[in-house]
Amino acid sequence: MPPKCPNCKGKMEYEPPNYVCTSCGLVVNRFDFDKMKREHFGSKQDEDDEFYEEKKKKKDYLDWYLSSDKESYDE
Repeated sequence: MPPKCPNCKGKMEYEPPNYVCTSCGLVVNRFDFDKMKREHFGSKQDEDDEFYEEKKKKKDYLDWYLSSDKESYDE
């Protein structure tokens, strides 16, 4: 799913090194785009961060479980 423009909710396309909105023409670099996204969609972004953090934690556990070095796991 492509990112959405913080101004008009249009489709943002990555054209290195910037994101460009196909609807309103907004051009921002990656860091400004992330900052704008947090300002406009702060609570949703926090939920996404928690989701991906939990997903990473589960993947790390699975990697540990499938590995032969189970003694090195510390929680």
